[in-house]
Amino acid sequence: MCLVFFVPLILYRKLTIYHSLLQYRWAFFVTFGGYFMAHFSRKCYSTVKTQLEDDAGYSPLILSEMDTVFMGTYAAGNIISGKLGDTFNPTTVLAIGLFGSGMCLFLINISLWFDFLSFSMTLGNFFIIAVYFMFGFFQSTGGPVGKLFCVVYVCE
Repeated sequence: MCLVFFVPLILYRKLTIYHSLLQYRWAFFVTFGGYFMAHFSRKCYSTVKTQLEDDAGYSPLILSEMDTVFMGTYAAGNIISGKLGDTFNPTTVLAIGLFGSGMCLFLINISLWFDFLSFSMTLGNFFIIAVYFMFGFFQSTGGPVGKLFCVVYVCE
C-alpha cells in the first residue's frame, strides 16, 4: 500500500528536478547572452581607437578623456544600476541598459558619418564625450543586474 503512494511522489520529484534544470539552463544562457552582447558592444571602442585617431581626427587627449569619462560613469553606474535592479524590474533595467548602449554606439557612428569635427572641433569633442558619459551608465547595467538574474533563477 505504501509503494502506491511513493511511486507518484518519486516521479513528481524527478519531473520537478528536470524542470528546475531547464530553468537553470535558460537563466544561464539568457544571462550569458546579455553579458556577451554588453561586452561585445563595449569592446568595439578599443578596436577602433587608432582608426578614430587617424581617420576621424580625434586627438589622443580626447580619446583618453573618453576612457576616463567612461570608466568613471561605469564605476558610479554599477552602484546606481544595482540599486535600480533591486528597486525596479531587473528585466526592464537590463533592457534599458542594452538599448541605451546600442543607441550610444549609433550616436557615435552618426558623429563619424556626419564628421562633427569638421563643423566645430569643440562641438565634436563635446558630443563624443557626452555620448561616452551616457554610454558608461548604460553599460554598467550588465554587471549588477545580470548577477541578480543568476541569484533569482539559479539560487532558488
